[in-house]
Amino acid sequence: MDNLIGNTIIRLQETESTNNYANNQVQTNDYPEGTVFLAYSQTAGRGQINNKWESEPGKNLTFSILFYPDFLEIRDQFMLSKVVSLGIRRTLAQYIDDVSIKWPNDIYAGNRKICGILIENSILYGQIKNSIAGIGLNVNQEIFRSNAPNPVSLSILTKKQFDLDALLAQLLDGIDHYYKLLCSGNNKAINQEFESHLFRIGKIYSFNDETGPFDGTILGVNDIGQLLIRKESGEIRAYHFKEVEYINTPLNFKRQ
Repeated sequence: MDNLIGNTIIRLQETESTNNYANNQVQTNDYPEGTVFLAYSQTAGRGQINNKWESEPGKNLTFSILFYPDFLEIRDQFMLSKVVSLGIRRTLAQYIDDVSIKWPNDIYAGNRKICGILIENSILYGQIKNSIAGIGLNVNQEIFRSNAPNPVSLSILTKKQFDLDALLAQLLDGIDHYYKLLCSGNNKAINQEFESHLFRIGKIYSFNDETGPFDGTILGVNDIGQLLIRKESGEIRAYHFKEVEYINTPLNFKRQ
């Protein structure tokens, strides 16, 4: 079966945000599903909740993908995040070790962030009209000047430079693979693989929520994308984004 993702690529020399550009374009133009909006330079890349994404021009991959997942119920929209995360993780695992998916939307190499994902859904009449998945992957950048706490790139980790077009093709193939699984209703396989690569799953770590610091174990993610953590008291809590934060100091790494 031919790929759904990446048959049309719109290349931009510069834009503030590929997600913003894509959102504006789909208001007035009819683009096929899987269209990619790629920027050589992104001057105001966005993360979740107004976070900024640093990217040196010409060094990294900053792009957005247009989806029309109208077969997804709104409550299942986090499945698209799983699809994109798994496609990226699988590609990066060909080059580096210890690649995991940090809930809700980052890809980590060890304890350092190598990729961020921002998915924005347009809802119309109680249905997903379209989704735009913005991806920022650190590839050849070697110096990071922002106050981001733990960025890393493929180049830093491998001591090599990467062909951006070739790497983009691999990423789109990976995302395409998992999106086809989603389109065919193979949610169970996606869920199982997603949780198997979830950052810090199954070990005791420190977290912080509205009650203060606590120790707990990540159990997985529920159907609507909430992170499930079992506290040491035995209580299992389900958290939306920004309701819990990771504390970086690991404890005893004991399996539960």
